[in-house]
Amino acid sequence: MTPPLAIPELVLQMLPHLELRDLISAMHVNAQWRALVPKIDSPTRIRLLGLSFRSSPTPWPISLRTRQNYVQKVEAKLTDPIPEPYRTILLEWPSSHPPPGMHWPHSVRHYASGFCFCFHEQYEDEGSCHCAENEVGLRKLKVAKPVFEWVVERGTAPVHLDHAHEIFEYGVRLQAPSHAQTVRLIQGYREAFRNPAGSAWCRCNFQVLELSRYYVDAVVDNEDLFSAGVFVMILEGPARGQVHAWQESTWYDGYEAESFWDWNYVEWDRAAYEAPSSSTTSEED
Repeated sequence: MTPPLAIPELVLQMLPHLELRDLISAMHVNAQWRALVPKIDSPTRIRLLGLSFRSSPTPWPISLRTRQNYVQKVEAKLTDPIPEPYRTILLEWPSSHPPPGMHWPHSVRHYASGFCFCFHEQYEDEGSCHCAENEVGLRKLKVAKPVFEWVVERGTAPVHLDHAHEIFEYGVRLQAPSHAQTVRLIQGYREAFRNPAGSAWCRCNFQVLELSRYYVDAVVDNEDLFSAGVFVMILEGPARGQVHAWQESTWYDGYEAESFWDWNYVEWDRAAYEAPSSSTTSEED
């Protein structure tokens, strides 16, 4: 039965409790509902609603039910839910194809189809897949003590200091445009960094959710450079929900996006990827 036109306040109280699929249906009830749906206090669903009428085909569709099961599996390992808007996109986006401009991360594809994106060269059993055991884990940010102290006290990138290149200039991704984001990350977690007695390094562990693998190369100052690793979503602290990169050598490889909304991922080309040699970055203390 068509709802009375005289009670838009009641409709507005009901609409925020609907999931995305039901909001899409509500848009087709009548003109009044169509005008009320965009007024709900749910920025994530409103943005997804605007994308839901655009086509975004992908070679790797994943059903809503599979994504819901993936979220349930991952969150069984977590204290807090997966950060928004990624969680709502996984749980409520009705199409098996991702929203326009986005992609289903490799970790979700692995759950759906067994697609493997892990670094086999890191393991003795190179034929085995370790994607499932790595989907939630820790990533370490390791900073030389003088570099850490400079960043915390001055808020700038001390590229002139020894070992500063390891988080400010190493590879393709840690060049000058990313310095401000690296400084922001270190300052945001400065209380979480630890400096073991006698160590020349400060360390901070980040709980992360693996997303997708990457490989990029470029010529920088007439030198051929590459970066290979995995994008992850930070799950705790000031950077919760942000997408960052860690090299397959386990070293930090820079900021990528403020949230899943802003992540413009370029699909990893397995055919073009050649397993790089082990990083020459030192682990000295």
